[in-house]
Amino acid sequence: MSATNTNSESSSMKIKPQISCPHCWYEFPTDKILFISESPDLIGDSKLGDSDQLRFLPYRFSIGGAAFDSHGVACHKLACPNCHLQIPRPLLHMSSFFISIAGAPAVGKSYFFASMIWQLRKTMTRDFSMNFTDADPTLNKRIREYEMKQFMGGDDPNAPVAIEKTDIQGDIYNNTLIGGHLTSLAQPFSFTISPLPTYPFPKQVTNVTQAVCMYDNAGESFLPGADNASQPVTRHLATSDAILFLFDPTQDSRFKNACKKTVNDPQMNASMGGDVRRSKVNQSTVLTEIITRIKTQSHLAADEKIKTPIIIVLTKYDAWNQLADFPTYNNPWLRAKKIPTSVYDVNCVNEYSQILRKLLLDLIPDLVGTAEANAEKVTYIAVSATGTPPEIGMPDNDGKRPLLYRPANIKPVWVEVPFFHAQTLAGKYCVPVVTKS
Repeated sequence: MSATNTNSESSSMKIKPQISCPHCWYEFPTDKILFISESPDLIGDSKLGDSDQLRFLPYRFSIGGAAFDSHGVACHKLACPNCHLQIPRPLLHMSSFFISIAGAPAVGKSYFFASMIWQLRKTMTRDFSMNFTDADPTLNKRIREYEMKQFMGGDDPNAPVAIEKTDIQGDIYNNTLIGGHLTSLAQPFSFTISPLPTYPFPKQVTNVTQAVCMYDNAGESFLPGADNASQPVTRHLATSDAILFLFDPTQDSRFKNACKKTVNDPQMNASMGGDVRRSKVNQSTVLTEIITRIKTQSHLAADEKIKTPIIIVLTKYDAWNQLADFPTYNNPWLRAKKIPTSVYDVNCVNEYSQILRKLLLDLIPDLVGTAEANAEKVTYIAVSATGTPPEIGMPDNDGKRPLLYRPANIKPVWVEVPFFHAQTLAGKYCVPVVTKS
């Protein structure tokens, strides 16, 4: 007896006949999905090890749709039949949107990711009458910690803090047995988007309700040779609906030399001191590696273009904004006249993208060439995860002086825009959009 046929949730929510695991990307019928035992005596799983709860295919259910394990305990959490890792329940009945965040080491991915999620939680509610929230708070523990540290800072929001870099190991990766081999997989961060009661388009509720999975790897994972059969931690690149490639202008000497005005930022001004982490690789080379992986995993010929939209996200905009010839840089959504919600202005973003493209052609033409020769859709967006320069901290035990931010001073700039634009390019709209007729 299948889980989906027996589960009473299907009477109120339409269960998709097939889903893709956000961990190992294995596609399977939803009636094959496993449940995770909750009995304290059912410890030990064949793929995850002795300390994990047993995964099982159920045959008995409660009226509310919970599955009973062999000890009669009601179980609610779901797992993939291939890797046995937990799958957020919304993926069963919502349309899905997958997005990869990529880039070289030290480009600011963790700060950007935390700022983007923090702002989406606010902007979606305030401006678009939508709720953006965690699909499973337990699976999103790391990003919640980042948000709290970066924007709340504990008891004193004026106390300087720093987010640690994403490691190549740790709790954002999961180890499991696939085909009898120990395999490390990237942990997806999952969210849901759903309309609030004030949402003005009732006929569109089903279309805009979505489950969103995002991936944030350590920059070292994108270096040549870092992705292999036992650590396929970036295979999500080939299955994502959009890719955000983060490029840090403060790590490029051509950008820094082009800035004529003195910048009060240790990331741009070496004379200010501080131990600024720098990538030891050319960022354009990292983009080439990412494109190569996507083509290989998607079985594309070398001269074929990737259909997945690539958004080049230029980070730390507050440090180099003197180079951008923008008339203004207000948020690209406007309050609509006839409906009680804002509308995302695609034209505005595309116009700014062309300005940034021209700047990159002047300073870093190899980045533009690599992206546009290999992808059908390329957009350039400038963001600042903090909106303010860092401070130089006191020396630690190793004598290093870290870069710190005060949560009270953080004011992100355009960090939500890459997400909105990625959805627009992928044709999976969650907010009203205005384009040229």
